[in-house]
Amino acid sequence: MARKKTPQKVDDIAEAAIACFTDLGIRRTQMADVAKVAGVSAGTLYLYVTSKEALFHLAILKVCARPLENLAFPLADPGMKATAAIFAARIAEVRHWPALDEALKPNAKAGMETLRQIGRELYDMLSEARRAIWLVDQCSSEIAEFEQMHARDLRARHRDQLAEAAVKAAGRKAAPSPALILAARLGIEVVAWAAMHRLRESPVNFIRGLSEADARETAARSFATMLISAAEAE
Repeated sequence: MARKKTPQKVDDIAEAAIACFTDLGIRRTQMADVAKVAGVSAGTLYLYVTSKEALFHLAILKVCARPLENLAFPLADPGMKATAAIFAARIAEVRHWPALDEALKPNAKAGMETLRQIGRELYDMLSEARRAIWLVDQCSSEIAEFEQMHARDLRARHRDQLAEAAVKAAGRKAAPSPALILAARLGIEVVAWAAMHRLRESPVNFIRGLSEADARETAARSFATMLISAAEAE
């Protein structure tokens, strides 16, 4: 019979699952790894989840800001399509990109400041969703449903949209070249590093004294400069 469990213990297990799956991926993560990080026995872990897939589902629920307190335990695996749908819904929630959406309208005008604002909004989205992105970055290649959504529906689509916005900002009308599409991809990585990956730097490489506001603005300027330069060189 499904039973409620201690909320703190549920949260501890979810956090341990996030840490292990983010570090090791799905195949390499063992239930014993998560139990150790969570500070419980392997037997206790199975009182909360029925399988590694159910544990991954719990991790996705947690990083996607879904409530855990009303879940029925032991949590069963709902299937990877259901798990991927939760991630897709979270992406839709955090995607707040009005500057890009406006720039892509047929008669909209864009310029350097437009690209900077697009970069700021990208920074904000990546910063907010960084734990979910780290987890899915590590695991998506092992899961067909996540690989399609993450690589094609998110990265490739946004890359191509940014290249299109850069063409407009440069006052050009031709379709983006492969080189400009590459510049858009590199621009995403610049913002991603500033918004997310710098926070995981080793102490020796950590940039001390850098404020969040300065990181955001520097990333946005670099992003815009890279795209406009590539578009003007077309």
